Amino acid sequence: MGKLLILARYIFLIYGSDISEKRRHIHVTFAHRGYKKSCKFWLEPQITLDENKQGDFTPKELKEIEKLIEENKEDLLKQLELFYDNKPVKAIRK
Repeated sequence: MGKLLILARYIFLIYGSDISEKRRHIHVTFAHRGYKKSCKFWLEPQITLDENKQGDFTPKELKEIEKLIEENKEDLLKQLELFYDNKPVKAIRK
């Protein structure tokens, strides 16, 4: 697992097993007091929620996450490039 970005109350990450998937995407988690939520967003060809992996997030939270992804897409894609090139990835905190 590679943490790409830590932003607001969310952690944006990628799993090693995801390398085989052709489309770039990220997973987003939120953990608080032992309770964890997780979802998946595609970054290509456009930013979209993977409807099968939206977790327990509310529609409002999903909109917030999508907005954060849009605002930080360039950083996320750069981090993903490092990950896919098998280079060290250090999470960016904002």
